[in-house]
Amino acid sequence: MTLQSTDKVSTREKLAYGMGCFGQNLAYYFISNFIFFFYTDVFYILPAAAGTILLITKIWDGINDPIMGIIVDRTRSRWGKFRPWLLFTPILFVPISILCFSAPDLTYTGKIIWAYATFIFFDITYTASDVPFWAMSSAITSDPVERNSVVVYPRFIATIAIALATVGTVPLIHFFQNPDHPDRGYQLTALFYGIITVVCFAFTFFFVKERVKTGNDTEHASKKDVFTTLLKNKPLVILIVSGLFVNMATGAKLSTLIYYAKYNLNNEMLNPLVAGINIPFILAGIVITPYIAKRFGKKMTYIILLGLFVIGSLGFYLSGWDNLVLILMWSCVSSLGMAAPLVLQTSMLADTIEYAQLKTGKRQEGLIFSTQTFMVKLSSALTSWITGIILTATGFAANQIQNQRALAGIHSIISLLPLICAAIAIVPMVFYPLTERFHKEIMTQLRQRTEESE
Repeated sequence: MTLQSTDKVSTREKLAYGMGCFGQNLAYYFISNFIFFFYTDVFYILPAAAGTILLITKIWDGINDPIMGIIVDRTRSRWGKFRPWLLFTPILFVPISILCFSAPDLTYTGKIIWAYATFIFFDITYTASDVPFWAMSSAITSDPVERNSVVVYPRFIATIAIALATVGTVPLIHFFQNPDHPDRGYQLTALFYGIITVVCFAFTFFFVKERVKTGNDTEHASKKDVFTTLLKNKPLVILIVSGLFVNMATGAKLSTLIYYAKYNLNNEMLNPLVAGINIPFILAGIVITPYIAKRFGKKMTYIILLGLFVIGSLGFYLSGWDNLVLILMWSCVSSLGMAAPLVLQTSMLADTIEYAQLKTGKRQEGLIFSTQTFMVKLSSALTSWITGIILTATGFAANQIQNQRALAGIHSIISLLPLICAAIAIVPMVFYPLTERFHKEIMTQLRQRTEESE
């Protein structure tokens, strides 16, 4: 490993890094939080089948994540290891996203095949940009404190993107909608978000530098390293397990909101209102996270604010769905605690790169960050699968007035499921060993090795 200057990263560069996350999250939020609803209410696929589609495709695609990580680790170009992927792969987002939200006139079996094929292609292109994007955070600087600051920018900007997508997606769909083609509004919204994604990733490509570079004598990761990396990297395993449940909790809250507004609150257009009120609290959680982490450390900050997520979800669940003010109050509390783990996960994953390098002698940014992509996909798949099961078991019927069991099922998905998942996510973090002091010792040992080998 060659450690170049780790001086403070400029605000301009941090913003440029965050811009990539803006475009990516517009596209990803749209497809991850509306595709299930599109399948059930537009394409007329049964909920259980729709959940199974998302579960199987994401698990299958998750197998490709470590492979993509190995490919990224082996990438050598005049633009660096990660930047080339950010320039070319986002272009594929545009046509594939449109295909995902297309509802051709097919038999029911044909619809299932279409959904499988288009969603698999989307996941592959998403992986090819997401793994190198987040892995690049480890190459911008090796300073763990500065990493926190760098990572906050894409997470904060991503939240703004999600906020805009949350508030604006339903109005955009209705604006573009064609009564003769129910999928047209979704297709044009996908096109709109896809173009923004391409432009934003170009900003990251042109204005962000890779400073921490792997020397030519550094060993490359291989397929067998997928297992050895996990076996020898306890902090990484803990983050994966905890992150899986954190992302399930977050996904359940966000992806069910469109159902909750349409059926429990009897007004689909309340989706932007409910989501919009939560946005300042999500942003506040992201802003305060680095300051709390500086005082108490990443581990304790992660646990404390995740606990706040649990409390808010409990209050939401006990409130029912008849009192909108009470619902919004507890939802905002959970949103404040929801943001911190998402910010800290990326920074803590970057820290495990040096931990693994000390243990194995290999620097595997791509491989390690591919576990984050796999974690996000698997959590989304499990959430969709559980959602499909609950909706089917409670008698949900698309575009009809729901019975009380179905309404209770939707309410449980958006409140009780996040509560349970967030509570489970706290448990492994109690045993997380990679403190700031420990990481500093690791960096000292790595620099000593570098000096001795020169």
